[in-house]
Formats: sequence, C-alpha cells, structure tokens
Amino acid sequence: MPIHNYFARKGTKITAEALRLAGPVLAVEIEVPGALAQWLMAQSRQVPQPVTGLALIDTGASRTCVDGVAITGLGVNPIGTTLSATAAGAKQQSLYPARLRFPGTAIDIEFNSILGADLSGQSVGGRKIIALVGRDILSRCLLVYNGPGGFYALSY
Repeated sequence: MPIHNYFARKGTKITAEALRLAGPVLAVEIEVPGALAQWLMAQSRQVPQPVTGLALIDTGASRTCVDGVAITGLGVNPIGTTLSATAAGAKQQSLYPARLRFPGTAIDIEFNSILGADLSGQSVGGRKIIALVGRDILSRCLLVYNGPGGFYALSY
C-alpha cells in the first residue's frame, strides 16, 4: 500500500499551525475521461491538457467533487444532476465523467460520475482548490492526521 506523507512547514519548521492553515491537501490533475480521450484521438483531435491544482481531503464530503468550471473547461459535458447536501443546504449539482490523478501517490481514478461543485475562491498558499477528496475515495484509504505533529499520511 503506497503512502503519501505531507509535512506542513512554516519556513523550514514543521508545525501544527502550518497544517491547520493549509489543511490536508494533495496535488491533483483533473482529466477528460478515458473514453472521451480515446474518441478525440480517433478523430485526430487534441486531448485537452489536465487542469492542475490542489485537492482538499474533506471527511465531511460523502462524494469526491471537482470544480465545475475546471471540468467544463476541459470540454466535458454533464451527464446528469443530483441533489447534494452542502454547507449552504441542499443544492442540485451536475455530474460529470472524469479522471483524477494525484501525482506523488498511487491514486488514479476514473469516475463514471463525479460531482461538479462551485469551488471558486478556495485556495491554499496561492494555489486553487479544484477538488475535494470525499469518503468515496477515503473508504479505500488509511488517513492519519497528526495535528500536533504538523503532518498527515495517506495510504491507498
């Protein structure tokens, strides 16, 4: 089981405060789904480059979600909608096929449907949060969040 370790630093020192401010984040690449990539290549069309940013591990999210603007920017159309519970109450949200890769980890998942959410304005250290890692992925992982130690570990 590969392990991803994240040590939150303030300068060169690993601190609990740095982890509190950054949160448990991972680099993420949002890509067009494999079937769409194959179709585009068969049509001699260019496959869009992945959208890169940060994913925040969110134990409160039952499903992983991606920024709606990021996924539609790849040319991926919604395949349906679902009613989703958010901090602001229930909201109808679009579903998209997508592939998520987390560089530096073994996590590479093709989703038949992933929730599109409004993550605009969310960032850590000047990098945009473009995905929330929900319990659908975390149910396959071991997550250790060591607040006092200023680090987290994720194995998949």
